[in-house]
Amino acid sequence: MSTTTPTSKNPPAFQMPAPTPEHLATQKAADRLVALCSTGKNLDAIKELYADNAKHIEVMGGPGCDRIISGKAELLKKAEQFAKSTTIHSASCGKPIVNGDQFVCQMSLDCTSTEGPMANQRMNMSETALYTVKNGKITEGKFFYSCGM
Repeated sequence: MSTTTPTSKNPPAFQMPAPTPEHLATQKAADRLVALCSTGKNLDAIKELYADNAKHIEVMGGPGCDRIISGKAELLKKAEQFAKSTTIHSASCGKPIVNGDQFVCQMSLDCTSTEGPMANQRMNMSETALYTVKNGKITEGKFFYSCGM
């Protein structure tokens, strides 16, 4: 008798509970964010999915980029400036993992900046993003990555 063959036709005793409405709303926002970002529509993602009071929290601030940026309008402004000053060679956004009103996903970017201290230098960046969703809208994004320290 094989140890990998089930000996009973009974279903497992534990059944996963149905996801909560909060989890479902977060999953929907997460899936849409990944779909848009995976096709280079990052600006559309902000316009469609972000709350007006949303904020991003980076590991650290840098030239032309504060550590914390608050408000959908400011996030769009930052994203538009990034799009104008960066050549994207490739990008990826991994499958989101949801926990209640938050989700994480892996993101990577191969790009060359056309201005600033990194002008004309090709960079490969990889980060883990943690998003919080309230009422179906992204209210916060926190980004975790190594800064070469």
